[in-house]
Amino acid sequence: MLTSIELQVISKLLTTESEEDIDILTEFDASYYSVFKPHIEFILNHRQQYGNIPDVFTFQSEFPDITLVSVREPIEFLCREMQRNKQHILLLETFNKLKDLGSGDITQAWAYLSRQCDKAAELDQSKPMDLIKDAKQRSDEVLEYSRQTRIPTGFAEIDKLMYGGLSTVEELLLIIARTNSGKSWMCVKMMESAQKAGFPVLYYSPEMQASYLGTRFDTWRGHYQNSQLFQGRYTEQYLDYLTKLSQEETSAFVLEDKDMSSGEVNTQGLETFVKRHGIKLLIIDGLSYMSDTKRGDTDYIRYKNICLDLFKLSKKHRCAVVVALQANRETHENKDDKGVPFPDLRNVEGSDHPARIATQAFALRQIFDKHVLDIRLEKSRMANNQKPVLSYAWDVNTGNMQYLPGGDDDPVSTIITPPSSLTNLTTTLHSSSAPSESEFDEVEF
Repeated sequence: MLTSIELQVISKLLTTESEEDIDILTEFDASYYSVFKPHIEFILNHRQQYGNIPDVFTFQSEFPDITLVSVREPIEFLCREMQRNKQHILLLETFNKLKDLGSGDITQAWAYLSRQCDKAAELDQSKPMDLIKDAKQRSDEVLEYSRQTRIPTGFAEIDKLMYGGLSTVEELLLIIARTNSGKSWMCVKMMESAQKAGFPVLYYSPEMQASYLGTRFDTWRGHYQNSQLFQGRYTEQYLDYLTKLSQEETSAFVLEDKDMSSGEVNTQGLETFVKRHGIKLLIIDGLSYMSDTKRGDTDYIRYKNICLDLFKLSKKHRCAVVVALQANRETHENKDDKGVPFPDLRNVEGSDHPARIATQAFALRQIFDKHVLDIRLEKSRMANNQKPVLSYAWDVNTGNMQYLPGGDDDPVSTIITPPSSLTNLTTTLHSSSAPSESEFDEVEF
């Protein structure tokens, strides 16, 4: 109920010690109130007569039936909701008045409606930035944003393309790939890298249970064989690692559908969790499983609504959002100059709206006989995008990964020296024959 904001503001006025907050909230006169109009008039008259807000005892002596509430919302929220409350009041007044005027002079009714619309328009508090008059402000904001610490993805070459990693100012990054191409492994790598760097993470996993997903985290972090962890075959070294891991301060949450009381996950529920735990990286491993709070009747509209809400969440809470999306079957016909299928933005299953909204988008494919993962930058709002392809030799069973430079045309000018533990892996992948099954255990992607 919108009028509940009236009680919140009155409670704030009577209990706050901030004169600045009092000055701001008393700018909303009695016309902004309906149910609590007599109460605010008493407060405003007391302030005008005595120079201060009445204390709680004085107020409750006058209104003994009112129970004040604890208010923790910021002053910006209270002001915005008071504006909405006034609009609600105007709307009810307009409906009631038009019922009387409509049966009489139509011209008078339209004139009244026009005046009410003008009053409602005056309540609009939107203040678009003037690039001319606000030149100093906008330049300062860009400078501030550029100083924000970025979230490492775990792929140093991708971070280089994105000027240091995922942005905490605004970021909606898409990962597009066919089934079993490594999307979840890449998402877990991002989670592991962000948590290690001190950024709290929330990972929505609609398909894999949190405990099993955790084994992938451990494989990336400690290079424990995932095929062994998945079967519960633990070494003393691994158990010691778990003990030390549990003592770290930064959290990495994995959310399943069963964790929600409603049994479904939507942006509203995710936003509550993001706000409560200070999440800085939100990973959605399967957009098709999310529900749309606006109840879009097709996947095309549903995906649009969800991604718009996720992008708003990113900007509001300074939280990077990564969304994994399935590529459709037409990907098989979308081959590159090597004759190997590679999805692009046209291959997003269900809707092309996520790609329109995204700040960055990457396409994935695996060349299974070579154990190579190719990642292509499909979209970037900030970069001069020539659709570079980054190739990695990787063994997800052990969490080992090696960037494969592409010679003179390599998209990354700075090549990171590979760890010595990956030397044999890289040599094998560049040999004429594919690795044998004895060298790589089977792991589900």
